[in-house]
Amino acid sequence: MRYRSFFRPALLLLAILSLAGCKPELDYVSDSFVSDQATMSEAGETLSVIFNSESGQATLDLKASGSWTAEFVNGRAYWCTLSQDKGKSGVATLTFKVEANGEYDERSASVVFTCGKLQRTVVIVQKQHDSIVLTSGREDIASDGGTFTVKVATNIDYSYSIAPEAATWIHDLGTKGLRNETLTFAVDANTSLERRSGVITFSSTKGTETVTVYQKGEVPTIVVSDGELTLQPEEGVLQVEVASNIDVSYEITPDCTWLEEVRTRTISTRTYTFAFTRNHSREERKCEIVFRNSEYDRTDTVRIIQQKADIVRSDLSVLVPSCGATIAIHTSPAVSDAAQLHLSDHWAHIVGFEKEEGGYVFYVRFDKTQEKRSMYCEVYIPGFDNSDLIGFFQFSNSPSFSYSTPLRHVKAPVIMESGAVVIWGDGTFDRYEADLEHEYTQDCLHLITVEGFIFNSVEIAKPQDGMSYDFSKLRQ
Repeated sequence: MRYRSFFRPALLLLAILSLAGCKPELDYVSDSFVSDQATMSEAGETLSVIFNSESGQATLDLKASGSWTAEFVNGRAYWCTLSQDKGKSGVATLTFKVEANGEYDERSASVVFTCGKLQRTVVIVQKQHDSIVLTSGREDIASDGGTFTVKVATNIDYSYSIAPEAATWIHDLGTKGLRNETLTFAVDANTSLERRSGVITFSSTKGTETVTVYQKGEVPTIVVSDGELTLQPEEGVLQVEVASNIDVSYEITPDCTWLEEVRTRTISTRTYTFAFTRNHSREERKCEIVFRNSEYDRTDTVRIIQQKADIVRSDLSVLVPSCGATIAIHTSPAVSDAAQLHLSDHWAHIVGFEKEEGGYVFYVRFDKTQEKRSMYCEVYIPGFDNSDLIGFFQFSNSPSFSYSTPLRHVKAPVIMESGAVVIWGDGTFDRYEADLEHEYTQDCLHLITVEGFIFNSVEIAKPQDGMSYDFSKLRQ
C-alpha cells in the first residue's frame, strides 16, 4: 500500500542575486516539493525529507546563482540515492530515491549542497516498518510557556498519552484537520529556576514514538528600581524596590556609617527601607548598596549621592559699587535662626534679616568709598563643620562710563569685562552678565553707570532722542 502525505510541507523562499558582483546564493524553490511517499519539514538552512518504510522518491527544485556540488555526509548511504551531485546556475530538479526499510530502526542520511561559501543541507529520514511518522521528536519551549504542534502521519490506528509528571504543565488543546493529523499542545510558564522535561508517547500495535518537551527555567534575576539616588542634605529615609526570583542579601559600603536599614513589618519583603543622617560636611558623600545572590552569581547595585549642605545660596564673590549699596545674603532652607554673620571690616553693617520661602535673607549695608577695598563676611551655622565666606570688592576711581536714557526697559551694553557692575540709577544695581536687562517703574531720564576693572571692548546701542554717553572716566 502506498503512503501519502496528509499535510502540505512548509517551504523556504530564495531571492537569487544577479551574477555581476553579487555573492553566491543557494536555496530551495518554494512549492517545488513533490512526493507521494514522503513529507518534508524545514528548519533554517536544513530541510528534512521523511519517508515511510516503503521504497519511494521525492523531487525538489534547487535554485543557485553559481555552480554547486552535493555530497553525502560520512559517505553515501546504500539505501538512498540522489539524481545529480553537481550543477550550474539556474534551477535543477533533484530526485531522492530510497529503498524499502525492512528493519525496525529508523535510518537517516544527510546531503550537503555547496555554492561558494553557502551551504544547505537535506536530511533524508526513513521510518522503520509500519511506524508512526512524527515530524519532530523534540520540542524546546521558553520559560514563559507557549504552544507547539505535533504532525502525525500514519496508516494505522494510534493513541497518545502525556507522562504523569508532566501532565500538570503540558495540556492537549485538541486537533486540527479532518483526520486528526495535527495535534496542538499548550505548555504552562515555568516559574522555577530549574529546567524540566516531559514525554508524550504515541502508541500503536506496531510500536511507539515519543516527543520529548524541554522547557527552560527562569533566568536568575536581581533588578533594583533605581540604579542611582540623589538625597537632600537633611536626614530622611529612602526605599529601594528589588525584583528577584532568587534569595537576596545586601552589603553597604563599609565606610558608609550614615546609612542603615530600617526594618518594618508594614512594607513588602521586596522593599528595603534605609535611613540616612544629615550631611554636616561641606562636600557631597557617596555610598553603594549591593544586592547579591552568591549561589547564582547575580548582583545589582544602587549608587547613592547625598548633597552637601550649603549655607549660603548667594554668590560667594560680590562686587559693590563705589556709591555704596545694600546687599542681600540668602541662606539655604536648612539654616535655622541661629545663623551668625561676622564682618571682617567696619565699612559694612548688618541692617536686618527676615525669613523667606527658601530660607533666610540677611541685609548688609556698604558705605560709599573713595578707594578700592575688599572684605569678607563669614556665615556660620552651629552644627556645620565649616562656615561660608563671602568676599566683597568695592570700586573707586576705577574705569567706568555712563549714559542716560528715557526708556523704561533697557538692556546693558555688551562689554568684555567679567568683573563689572551696572548701577541703574534707581537705587539698584546688578553684577554684569550677558543679556542683562532692567525695567524701571517710572518714565523719566535714567542715568546708568557701568564700573569695572579693565574694559577691553564696549558695544553700545545707537544713540536715540534723549540718550547721551559719557566715556571720560573709561581710561582711569
